[in-house]
Amino acid sequence: MSKKTRTERLNLSMDENLKRHFNTVCTWKGVNMSDVAHELIEHWVKENAPPGLFDKPDDVDDKNGK
Repeated sequence: MSKKTRTERLNLSMDENLKRHFNTVCTWKGVNMSDVAHELIEHWVKENAPPGLFDKPDDVDDKNGK
């Protein structure tokens, strides 16, 4: 069974023309605006986060050989 990820809403402000253009292009490509924004933000975070910021620490049980 896969673990569900909790989602949260993000509201942002942008120029009305940019929003309209974004909506138009997403509609033309048949994609969801939220999905595109999610991909763009995910890419930006990966490219801009300092090295190691999101590395997961070793599991305590793994260190104890369990």
